[in-house]
Amino acid sequence: MMTHKISEARKLAELRALTDRQLTALIANRLERGFALAWRLERKAGGSYEDLTRLCSEIERLLPAVGGADRARLQAQFAQLQDAMNFGMPIRTAS
Repeated sequence: MMTHKISEARKLAELRALTDRQLTALIANRLERGFALAWRLERKAGGSYEDLTRLCSEIERLLPAVGGADRARLQAQFAQLQDAMNFGMPIRTAS
């Protein structure tokens, strides 16, 4: 019985790690899309500010679910995107 519980706990930990990686990748993808859209808007090459605002709202809702170094990195990139949106700063790709 104890071996079964350990096995279940290990499976849950693996599933959580997989979910965390997928969530991090999803947010990183949304950030890339946000920077690309902001770049197009800045150059009047298409896109809408409303789409960018919706994308940023989605990122903002997802970020609290990420932890550790990934969260700090993603939050820094998100802040860079928000600064560019709010202050008309030149858009650069997040590093």
